[in-house]
Amino acid sequence: MALCDTCTIFSHAMKRLVLLSFVLVVGACGPTIGDPCTTPHDCANGTCLTQDYAPGGSCSLACSMGVANTCPAGTICVKDAIGKNAAGCMRSCSADKDCRLGYVCLTQNGSTTPICIGPRGL
Repeated sequence: MALCDTCTIFSHAMKRLVLLSFVLVVGACGPTIGDPCTTPHDCANGTCLTQDYAPGGSCSLACSMGVANTCPAGTICVKDAIGKNAAGCMRSCSADKDCRLGYVCLTQNGSTTPICIGPRGL
């Protein structure tokens, strides 16, 4: 194989790698449920929970209890998560390691699925 052929193959491979990297970065942009926050602006169109049960703040979305698909994949609707009589989407988990630092995996407010929450719970 000639040196120019090798350079061409390498050039095409690099272009594909750059394109793939761009797609992955752009696709991962934006806040998700459970991300840290200090203001609602940090959560795009969501809510920034800053109560004791959300150390470092936690992005959430309002949801409707008992209505399917009101929360994004990997999250569940939890009673009173945003406030009294205000359900909110919370990141689901199966173990503490699934949660960010300072959070634990607990079942809360009658939910059958555990969520990532501050150690004191809701």
